[in-house]
Amino acid sequence: MSAAFFMKRPVYLFLLLLSPLLPAQPAKQMPGLTVGERIPSIAAKDQKGTQQTFDSLKGKQGLLLLFSRSADWCPYCKMQLAELEKARKQFEAKGIRVASITYDSPEILKSFADRKSITYPMLSDPQSQIIRAFGILNPEGTGFQSGIPYPGMYYITPDGVIRNRFFEENYTDRFTPNNAYAALFGGEVPAMRSSVIERGQHVTVKIGQSDEVVGPGSRVRLTVIIQPASKVHVYAPGAEANGYKVVKLTLDPNPNFRQITPIYPQGTIMEFPELKESVPVYSQTAMIEQDVVISAAPEFSASLGTGKDADISGNLYYQACDDRQCFSPETRPVNWKLHIEPLDRIRAPEDIRHR
Repeated sequence: MSAAFFMKRPVYLFLLLLSPLLPAQPAKQMPGLTVGERIPSIAAKDQKGTQQTFDSLKGKQGLLLLFSRSADWCPYCKMQLAELEKARKQFEAKGIRVASITYDSPEILKSFADRKSITYPMLSDPQSQIIRAFGILNPEGTGFQSGIPYPGMYYITPDGVIRNRFFEENYTDRFTPNNAYAALFGGEVPAMRSSVIERGQHVTVKIGQSDEVVGPGSRVRLTVIIQPASKVHVYAPGAEANGYKVVKLTLDPNPNFRQITPIYPQGTIMEFPELKESVPVYSQTAMIEQDVVISAAPEFSASLGTGKDADISGNLYYQACDDRQCFSPETRPVNWKLHIEPLDRIRAPEDIRHR
């Protein structure tokens, strides 16, 4: 559609049809209790030998409960358990306490907690009773691994109902707790690094990320925030059906990470009476959320040494318009920086480790 048409376009009417953002979930549903179900009874000792229940674990707004395979021999689990401690305070600020459950003994959990300065309750479920009750016992666990769960996180409301779950199909791939926080609370994380990459006349573009330090298998959330100027809009997905150029985020291919389908918020509907069109646009701040999973390939892990920096780059495409005209389409490069640390392969002391 030509710019000449937009010079003649009348002032538009907005119908607000915004919907809440939904967290990205794996395409395949993993086993276990699902959203809306009530959890079974929880009763287990933590790494200090203290008996814990759901009532003693939960905060005013509930509990984020991480099921993990082992704090002894599973390096991906140890990474996620340590990340949960780093995210603990921001969850607690929202009234949500955090805890973990493994089939490890209290002695293994204490050894790991002492080494990593973990303060949240790490529950011991050596007979996998709680793991079974949640329906996430992994039948592929044999030998000393018999009794392990499928790893993942549940957010449970104070009345014991599952509100969200964060599981991946591959055991090496793990949502970071910061990513779970972003999914639960609208995309932004208190510790998130954000920066303005373009403060233009028509649109301001900012980027952010849930985590700066990650490990192999980490599922990280990247964000792009679009802020149109007053009386300016850009076209949201769905407007392409009417021939408009819509906002689009693309990432450059990179063998060191896997892209998850990005989440675009639903736009505000703009009415064009002359054309009898209803078109979705972003006229207010809009956040695009893009998850990526860091490679867990053995050769990539072996290349990390003591840790290395990595860039994730791409482009944001959009066209800004006001009530009279559309401006030239724009392409803005976007770039996020991550530090990738090697996995923790230190096992528990020999006299207490799994055999």
